[in-house]
Amino acid sequence: MEDISKLELAAHLIMAPPSQVSFQDRKDAEAFFMRLREGALSVDSCRQILETTQNHFLMFELARSLVARMLKEWAKFNQEDIRNIALYLLNFPVVHQDLPNFVSTEMFHSAAMIIKRNSLVAHENTFADLLSILETFFNNENQKLQSFGLQIIELVATEFSTIWRSSNISITWDFHLNAKKQFEDVLLKQLMQLSLRTLSNLLSTSPDLNSIIEQQICDKFLRVASLIFCWNFSPKYLYLHFKVIISALRSNTFRPPESWHELFKDTSIITFFMQMHSRIRFNERLCENSMVCLTQLASLIGDALGPSGPIAVVMPLVGNLGERRLATVMGGIDEPVSSRKPILHDLYVQTFVSQMIDLFSDMVLDHEMVSLSLVIYKLFTCHPILIFERFPDELLHRFVDFVAKNILKLTQPTIFLAMKNDQTYSSALGNLFQVWRPLLRSAHIFKENISVLIESHNVAIIETFIKSVLSPPFGNREKPTSGEIYDENEDEEDDRIVFMDILCDIGFFCLYSIDYFVDFVTRAIVQRLVELTSLNLQTVDSKQLEIWQEDFHWILLIIGHFIRHNSYSYIGNIPEELALKCLKGYQSGEFTKFDDFSPLFQNCIDNPPFNPANYPGRLDPVTLIATQILSWFSLEHQMLIKLDPNASLLSPTLCQTSLWQFSLLMIVLTPPSSPLEEDSSFAKESEEDNWGEDQSRISVKYLPSIPPKSALSAQIIQMSLEKMFTILTKMPGEKKLCSDVIKLLISLAEYRPLELAENENLYSLFSGIDFSNLPARRQFVKAIVLMGGMLELPILRQRIHETILEPLIQRFLALCEARDSIVNSRLTDLFECFTGIADAGQADTARTLFKFLQPVYERCIPLIRTCSQSQPLIVSILAFLKSNTDVLFFYVESKEDIQSYHNLLIGVINAYKDTQLQRFASFENATDDEQQTQDLTTFIEILCLAITKTYLPLDLSEASAIDSAKVSLHGLEILLPMMSEDLLKIPLLCTSFFRLLIFISDIAPEAIVQVSEQMLNGFLGCVQSALDNTFGIERVRSALEIVNNFASHCLLQIQKGQQVSPLLAENILKFIPKIFELAMQFSCELEIFNEATSTLFTLIGLNQDSFKAYLNQLLSLPSNIENKSALEQAFTKLLTTSSDDEATPRNFTASKKRNFQIKFESFLIEVSGALCLT
Repeated sequence: MEDISKLELAAHLIMAPPSQVSFQDRKDAEAFFMRLREGALSVDSCRQILETTQNHFLMFELARSLVARMLKEWAKFNQEDIRNIALYLLNFPVVHQDLPNFVSTEMFHSAAMIIKRNSLVAHENTFADLLSILETFFNNENQKLQSFGLQIIELVATEFSTIWRSSNISITWDFHLNAKKQFEDVLLKQLMQLSLRTLSNLLSTSPDLNSIIEQQICDKFLRVASLIFCWNFSPKYLYLHFKVIISALRSNTFRPPESWHELFKDTSIITFFMQMHSRIRFNERLCENSMVCLTQLASLIGDALGPSGPIAVVMPLVGNLGERRLATVMGGIDEPVSSRKPILHDLYVQTFVSQMIDLFSDMVLDHEMVSLSLVIYKLFTCHPILIFERFPDELLHRFVDFVAKNILKLTQPTIFLAMKNDQTYSSALGNLFQVWRPLLRSAHIFKENISVLIESHNVAIIETFIKSVLSPPFGNREKPTSGEIYDENEDEEDDRIVFMDILCDIGFFCLYSIDYFVDFVTRAIVQRLVELTSLNLQTVDSKQLEIWQEDFHWILLIIGHFIRHNSYSYIGNIPEELALKCLKGYQSGEFTKFDDFSPLFQNCIDNPPFNPANYPGRLDPVTLIATQILSWFSLEHQMLIKLDPNASLLSPTLCQTSLWQFSLLMIVLTPPSSPLEEDSSFAKESEEDNWGEDQSRISVKYLPSIPPKSALSAQIIQMSLEKMFTILTKMPGEKKLCSDVIKLLISLAEYRPLELAENENLYSLFSGIDFSNLPARRQFVKAIVLMGGMLELPILRQRIHETILEPLIQRFLALCEARDSIVNSRLTDLFECFTGIADAGQADTARTLFKFLQPVYERCIPLIRTCSQSQPLIVSILAFLKSNTDVLFFYVESKEDIQSYHNLLIGVINAYKDTQLQRFASFENATDDEQQTQDLTTFIEILCLAITKTYLPLDLSEASAIDSAKVSLHGLEILLPMMSEDLLKIPLLCTSFFRLLIFISDIAPEAIVQVSEQMLNGFLGCVQSALDNTFGIERVRSALEIVNNFASHCLLQIQKGQQVSPLLAENILKFIPKIFELAMQFSCELEIFNEATSTLFTLIGLNQDSFKAYLNQLLSLPSNIENKSALEQAFTKLLTTSSDDEATPRNFTASKKRNFQIKFESFLIEVSGALCLT
């Protein structure tokens, strides 16, 4: 036995203040206790020292050492010993008074680990002993013991719900799964009932929980309850494969089995938790766990609520938007729903809703708001909507009111804080919006009074949001202070990103209150445009101008999400709800029907602003919005293009939003491209129930549109080009704004390519722009090249080539000859443009583009050598080559071109080796520095693509395929010596490198056998490091895949009657012990487990004798001697297969691997708790 004084000294060194202990002494003391945990002390020695020492930290360490020794030598202990040790640990904090919490917690935790380990062997006695101790603690009036009881329940439940990584002592995932199932079947409900009884007694005697110990008991109860209510119960049916079990367990709802029915049958548990929360809600620490309990109770579903309830099957929505209904199938009930007594499920939800409203209707505290929103969200999303449809009218009315009023209460503070980059309430508002969406969409299934209530609240919600973002008279947004005014130069996300989720929801809500929304924004835009035309630049106040800009910015944001982003379906390019509103209005005569919208839209552009109040007829919603946006588009164009002094009235942020919104409007106004959609038969199918008995139809071709090739369309394209290039030339410093210009150009190239290409102004404007200075230049050039590819007229393609692409090459060649200091930066920009050209490669244009880029290819190698100190340029050259290899080169079919490109890549590899690789020879502390290795990562990606893009369609005998393998292997040969662990700790670099190893092992294993022994050892050394989990779990899977590929290659060679490389076969067979260990350790990680068992099967098929030799070593370990006979039988079953399933070189298929995996799952269960790997 270790000398107690030595142990206490080590404990003192660890707990002493840093000023009193040297770093080395503390480190030695930590190593000393690590050795104790590895089994330096026997169990009896641990107990003797525990009874002797007074050092609390030593007690803590001895408890950990004791349980570690027991688990490692489990087979040596009989049931009486195990029972006595568990009881000893559970009673230790009671016998030894006033222990620190960390010591008593570790004692209970150690006991919990022993209880779990013994649960599958003798669970009845183990669980009975635990219940007996808990009953003793809870029946005692000593509140300290009651607190201990709740702490034990929490630790035991936590232990049974978690997984140890201890496959070396045969505690694998399947063991944990079975132990968890045993625990929840036998003990979990009883522990919940014990906890409820304890707190109920406490609340009856001390309703205010004034003392500290009472609050501690309540806190521990809430932690226990939240743990149990968040329990992932095992599936009702026992599935054969782990994958199905995992899927069944992934649930965030509370789904107890039918045996828990008694706990919920009278819904008193809801009352208990609601009342308790009302007493503790002002204590933030207690309130947090209490709200977790309420959240999970809100999500309660399953057999515990009774098996005879209605089964609601939600069918596809049918009928029109006003009359759609959910088709349902009721199971187990013959009488009408209205005439029967509410079943438990209905009663439970109704009780919860009623008491929740009673508790929170008057007051919601700040720290409750987010949790309450989650309670409402779980309540509404976890239960079928027909449950709510069956609510009594009064309760349903209260629930709709409650949800809507909380949204209205939360909207303005959420927006106000979000504008200051404070997202405190954003998640809460998002949760409530996710409840309001289905309520709104399903309003038609409720009675008329409820539907009307939902619609009225929806208008209020829209109005509240709009008022939150607009200034008076349309809103109540606070005027920005000097410290809150948006700084246009700050690098922060714009409102489209920050408010994206909220705006999407608001846009959806607006589709259900179209009349109100369109009327509101039309009035707002008309007034704001009138104000704009009347503003005097000489007298306007800067703050007043900022308010105007912010208002218009928000109006455009809301309209954009209304017209394009939120419908589940579209008619043409218009949201279905909006399109049907227009079509019904045309038929009824409510809206003016146009055969041609061009005169109206032309008037808006020529004479802005357009006031619909002065128009003789009533316009439909889409046309109303289009007239206002086109009016604004014209005014903005005038200010920018005609050098109007009022151009300073525009802000970059407003211009960004305007461009984005205008691109959406042009999509909406693009008529359907399909002839079917232009015929009334399209309307007949979609709107059959929308038109009453009148069989006449209004074709969708009457929806608002600007037809391509019309004069108006050409004018708008012209104005758009002028505006875009004015921004690019006069505001080049506004990077975000210029990026939105490029996005608008890409959108126009996609929806109106011919008009864009035929516009004479396009080419004159292009000639004045230096593309290499543009932001998003890669996407810009790609869009131009793709647009050219869409054109059928060769003359237009040639013009694009001569006007846009050829000048890039000429500028590039000129810069390559220059030698001034700024050349490298300009070359970097140009390479980004060339990358955009490569990105645009397609089957019909690849050959032309490949030839076009030849001058660039020829200068890549010289530039890498002469500009080796410019990392941005090196990165841009490699990114260009990566895009070529990935996209453009894929379509190249000429053997001559393929050979020339291979030679180029070989030259690039050599140039990169000579000029760059020395930077990484002694690379240290690189964990977070991905920027420094960006070029190396791109270089590796090129090697990956070089082998995949040209090798896959070809046979190895072909010269081009051999060359592609040589390219990648040549690159790998120079990489292997420098791939240190420090370098591979950089995530992106490590991912790319192992992807290269996988591609080589999968695509070109024939090539790897021809490399030198040194290179093969380096290759497999990286694989070994990955299998040791040096680089993370994903790389473990990568390494398994590599070993599997090589083993499969060797088996295939044998099947073909060809010789297997002895060096390769010998090296991969050395992985058998590690692969077997991984299959044991990662049985809970499906992807790792599948890959490990598949690899193990392949290795056994390659050389079963090697596997059997490993098994003999394993079974000879002292820890396995006692169970050797049983283990031998288990291994025999694993390896004994039918002739069809035998893993031999001539009978080797995926189905055989799957059968082996199933056998291995059974093997894990059979050896659970018996097989040790060390």
